[in-house]
Amino acid sequence: MNKRKNSRRKPYFGSVRFFRHLILTTIALLIIIPAGMALYFKEQNKRLVKESYGLYSENLALQSQSDMAKNSEAVKETEPVQLSSGKYGEILVDTSSWELLLVNDTHPLSPQFKVNLVEIQPGQSVDARIVKDLQDMMAAAENEGYQLHIYSSFRDLKRQQSLFNDCLKRLQEEGLDYQQSFYESKAKLALPGTSEHQTGLAVDIAPKAYFYLAEERGGQKEAVWLAENSCRFGFVLRYPKDKENITGIRYEPEHFRYVGKTVAKFLTENDLALEEFYDILQKSSTLKKME
Repeated sequence: MNKRKNSRRKPYFGSVRFFRHLILTTIALLIIIPAGMALYFKEQNKRLVKESYGLYSENLALQSQSDMAKNSEAVKETEPVQLSSGKYGEILVDTSSWELLLVNDTHPLSPQFKVNLVEIQPGQSVDARIVKDLQDMMAAAENEGYQLHIYSSFRDLKRQQSLFNDCLKRLQEEGLDYQQSFYESKAKLALPGTSEHQTGLAVDIAPKAYFYLAEERGGQKEAVWLAENSCRFGFVLRYPKDKENITGIRYEPEHFRYVGKTVAKFLTENDLALEEFYDILQKSSTLKKME
């Protein structure tokens, strides 16, 4: 009888084995649950960012359609506007000119936008209307001892989309999550449909010794010459330093945009981005209506 009692197994609950299993299970849960929640929220965040990008793209499309509708209406001939500013002086400008086309996040290009291109270097093309001034600028730089070349000019929508996606992918491979990669890419490259390169009015110019002008090369003599002299030929440094919050794009010492000689001189002398110029025009127009 005693042998039978001794041969019985001890109760599991309350035993050393029970507490050992309880501790191990608790540790496992403390590891698994937070990890699972982190993974869940990461996937949710990625989904929300993708949905936001989708909504953003839809909004751009709707805005483009709206712009097309406005452009399809009969437009009266406009005369040059005399812009007066106590701070910036006066300028006579035709606000409807093709030279002043504003393209950014809030002003996307119409899907029907077309441009007459002319090749200026093998594989590099620009709007035919800026060819002479661009060639004159490159020739002037060469006469002063600066060897420059154009390494990026017109890009179609498909090319811009490919560049943006490649940048997005590369940043994710470097360890950034989708959201970080998206906004980092957006600071480096304009979203497809909002890039000035799609207008044929913008070029990226660098010394022949380099394939690009990175931010740290912005102080090089070629970059300084371009920033100071491009306005003589109708071009401006489109994304200046310390104006990222205005343009939405980081400082690009190589990116030059054609706006015409009058406006280029005005922008350069007053240290203005194109967005700031439009803001001045809008305020000037509002004041005239109030008068």
